Amino acid sequence: MTHTDARATTVRPRVIAAVAAILLVIASVWAGVPANATVDDDPLSGFTQAERDLFESGEPAILTVDPATGEFVAIDAAPSLVQPFGVVPNCSGDRACWQGYLSPHLWYGFDGTGASGTWPNRGNFKSNNYRAKLCWSYAGNNPCMSGYSGLNQTITFGTEVTGKSVALTR
Repeated sequence: MTHTDARATTVRPRVIAAVAAILLVIASVWAGVPANATVDDDPLSGFTQAERDLFESGEPAILTVDPATGEFVAIDAAPSLVQPFGVVPNCSGDRACWQGYLSPHLWYGFDGTGASGTWPNRGNFKSNNYRAKLCWSYAGNNPCMSGYSGLNQTITFGTEVTGKSVALTR
């Protein structure tokens, strides 16, 4: 065996071992990256624009996260922390106000988290410093609003309804 042959037999295994180690490192790093991960993944991609706006607004909100995956499941407005006071027979202060349909019907003021009851002859509802969700009776049906109004909005029905419930949040 010549000196060159001896050197080749000792260098070749070291080169093979080094290349194998590098390939092992590359394979382990590659295997640790999820196949569908990208830098631009959008955790809000399944949300409506209104939900995205709430998420970005800085307003109090409740973010529900799947404990198994970490995925965002829901974003909802946080309920008001105001204690419920219910309904009073006036609309003074910043109370939300369900006006009578025609005078001289009593106007009902709501604050806190709202109230349930039966208030006949209702017309416009002024949300004032609240977001309001109303339920009422009309023509044999008992519908509710599909969501909360905005702050300082007037909700109009264009006819007389019987109020059934007022839910308020800020």
